[in-house]
Amino acid sequence: MEIDPRAQLIEWPSTSLGVNGRMYIYTPPEYDPDGTALPVVYLLRGHEREWVNRREDDSRIGSAIDVYERVRARGEIGPMLLVMPGLASTDNRIPGLLADFVAPQLTDAPGIGHGRFATFFFDEVLPLVERRFNAHPHARAITGFSLGGYMAIKAVAMRPELFVSVSAYDGSFPYASDCGRRPRRYDTLFTAPMFDPALGRPRNWQQLHDHNPICLLMQADRTALRRISWMIQYGPEHIEPWGSNFYRGEYLLRALATLGIANATPQAALPDGAHTWAVADRHLEQALPLHYRAFERIIQKDP
Repeated sequence: MEIDPRAQLIEWPSTSLGVNGRMYIYTPPEYDPDGTALPVVYLLRGHEREWVNRREDDSRIGSAIDVYERVRARGEIGPMLLVMPGLASTDNRIPGLLADFVAPQLTDAPGIGHGRFATFFFDEVLPLVERRFNAHPHARAITGFSLGGYMAIKAVAMRPELFVSVSAYDGSFPYASDCGRRPRRYDTLFTAPMFDPALGRPRNWQQLHDHNPICLLMQADRTALRRISWMIQYGPEHIEPWGSNFYRGEYLLRALATLGIANATPQAALPDGAHTWAVADRHLEQALPLHYRAFERIIQKDP
């Protein structure tokens, strides 16, 4: 493990979880806690270290901060905060799914506590970043990779008024013919035991429906969703099912189209994509300018 030294680890006693909350944050050179409020991008995966660990997998060269500084050097974005909240157990065995767990007692993994990860993110992480780090209260974007993509889309579907831009690479989205009420027979993703604390055991299919980001999108305020900038990308079909989430991404795009939402990139399926951190970082490199343009529109209206 090689954590980027520019990332600052923040821990605090979480009332939502009953254990310490955790996040990494990057502040640019212009950052002034008493100065101009900066826009913020939330980067989701699960464990707080993943976006800033230069050795998260063998494909990776650098971290999300390296990506940010590379895009910044090209003049495509301005200063922003990068926040990586911990939304999993501290040993990264149990994912939080941006859910308030129905059965936290089903795991002894450290860092779960009450397992109220949705409450933790919305009611603790966002206010803390704005209060302690002077983040702009209306210029928020969110990005995720894999289960982080699932959580990024879920966050926007749950609270679309909070975000101006969203992107996801190779997200682990449930898919089914009836918006997730009955999983497809070969879509066994959320039957894995690591999801038992969040979703219960035996699995409650209504619970799966209630936590399906695509079902939540269909129930959300469509006007609010259409105000958001969207970038969805995923790996190619020929390396399904172990190398990409092509079909899950295609399903999400079809759902967005029914809502009148366009994808910001014409290339959703990356021909040379894979479910790796190198490609996730490449997605972030394309998404940051999208997020910053959305920030500029908000800041001009609400400086």
